[in-house]
Amino acid sequence: MRVADRDRAAQGGDAAFANTSVRWHDIPDRLARYAWLVLIAAVALALVGGIVSAVISQPVDSVPTEVVECENPPCFCGGGLPGVRDLPWSISMLSYGLAILLGVPSLIASVWNFLHRRGASGGRQLLAFTGPVLVFVGIEVLPHLLNPCSIAYELGSRELPGICEIHPTWGADVEGRYHLLDHALVGALPMTTLYWLSLRRWRPDIGRLR
Repeated sequence: MRVADRDRAAQGGDAAFANTSVRWHDIPDRLARYAWLVLIAAVALALVGGIVSAVISQPVDSVPTEVVECENPPCFCGGGLPGVRDLPWSISMLSYGLAILLGVPSLIASVWNFLHRRGASGGRQLLAFTGPVLVFVGIEVLPHLLNPCSIAYELGSRELPGICEIHPTWGADVEGRYHLLDHALVGALPMTTLYWLSLRRWRPDIGRLR
């Protein structure tokens, strides 16, 4: 083989290796994009499911009632297995977990970039993992911190909003039929919006809505 042919072959091999490297680096970003779409779908399902549950469920009296322990936990709607009403909640929770899982490759790529002193790239890729994690934490924490029922009850008010019920163990809380909607409106929607704004600023390739 002539020297010129060997040089062209070497260049072709380098180009192929570079293309392979680019494809490997694209995988975390592609999965992060899927995670974002899964997160949007989970929030939409939680909102729709919460509205449907609030409309079709029967209201309960806002007076203390005797606590009945579940005989076969976990208890969904008073039984041992999820019922139809639990599907929006169950699917949403699984979707939040899937979004976090899809962000793990971005976490690995972020650590790799930090180790190679590429802090800017590492920080942007880290957002694709920490975003879904913080969204999930906010979904679980914010509705309890900003619970209008417990806040009013702790302040001594017994004129609670119509969405509240009084429980003999933990005091006032949002009525069960509004529970999913409460977590969707107070937790999922604002946290996902904040994550979307962060993606628009630092990762527009992931945060596009279409």
